[in-house]
Amino acid sequence: MPVTRLRMLLVLMMAVTALLIIPAAAMRRFAATPEAMAVLASLAGALSVAMGLALSLHVDTPSGPSIVVAALLLFMLSLLPLPAIRFRQGTDKT
Repeated sequence: MPVTRLRMLLVLMMAVTALLIIPAAAMRRFAATPEAMAVLASLAGALSVAMGLALSLHVDTPSGPSIVVAALLLFMLSLLPLPAIRFRQGTDKT
């Protein structure tokens, strides 16, 4: 029984770490400031959760790994060569 708890804890820690790191890494390219990156990463994390839960419901897979896969897909999409888009918070002082 304790081994099962340890495995569940390990999977939970990996999922939480993935949801902290992957959205921030995906949105780093689009943010001009750390504050903008935090806002964009929050939105990307929420989108990952929504996409992962929809994927889980549609394909009948566990929700945790489905959310991580959705976050990974967003990260891979962010690596596509697109024109540089940067979001700034507040007013532009140029």
